[in-house]
Amino acid sequence: MAYLRGTFCVRYRTTSRCEGINAFIKGFLKSTDSMLELVHSLDRVVKDYRNNEITAQFYSTYYSPVLTTGLVSIKLFASKVYTRAVFSEVKKQIKSVATLLFQSKDSISTTTVYKFSRMEKPNKTHKVLFDPNEEKIECECSMWNSERILCNHIFCVMKYEGLEEILHGLILNRWCKNAKDCRSTPIESKDSHEGRLLRYGALCGAMSLVAQLGVEDAVEFIVARDGIASLTKVLQQRLHEGWVPTWSIVIVWD
Repeated sequence: MAYLRGTFCVRYRTTSRCEGINAFIKGFLKSTDSMLELVHSLDRVVKDYRNNEITAQFYSTYYSPVLTTGLVSIKLFASKVYTRAVFSEVKKQIKSVATLLFQSKDSISTTTVYKFSRMEKPNKTHKVLFDPNEEKIECECSMWNSERILCNHIFCVMKYEGLEEILHGLILNRWCKNAKDCRSTPIESKDSHEGRLLRYGALCGAMSLVAQLGVEDAVEFIVARDGIASLTKVLQQRLHEGWVPTWSIVIVWD
């Protein structure tokens, strides 16, 4: 924490996740496996991971959590936005708002400065800056910077300000239920190399889903194949029509 405070690591801070994957894969492998058996075993590993992901997505989409705190509006909004696993972490922060003590509230220009302390440690305070004009909330505990999950101090400010929804700028897309929906991906309009990579990654994710759905049946395969061919033709035509030559030939008649 001393070195990674305020640094977003996508919740990867140790090698435990990698070691856990290695231990999981060992359950499918044997030292006497041939190369062909190894490939089949790894294929079962991938299918098992995908099945777990689909199961988690199903529960996130079709199951509604039980609301047990007083901040019903904020908690209901969070349950609709976040996945089931992330919402369980957010719920803990909302629940711990009850342990905070309000210390003071000051205004500096358009920014409001809140100070909170915890019941167990009344001498230790945390400052939270709230700017309603820019819809921005920052807390000095840096939990948002590290985890991309709102801390209880920010939720406490939202309670005092009467906010019923989490500000859009404080919602990380990768924690949302529609993270894999390519339509929810912000469009990068820059023609830089980074912009092309972002657009390429978004389209690859969408085409990967098309491939998974298209291989289930011969009919779906034909629909996916013809759709991809039609889309390819349209894009090639648009590219050809929008192409402007960088050179020209000038014929001079004597």
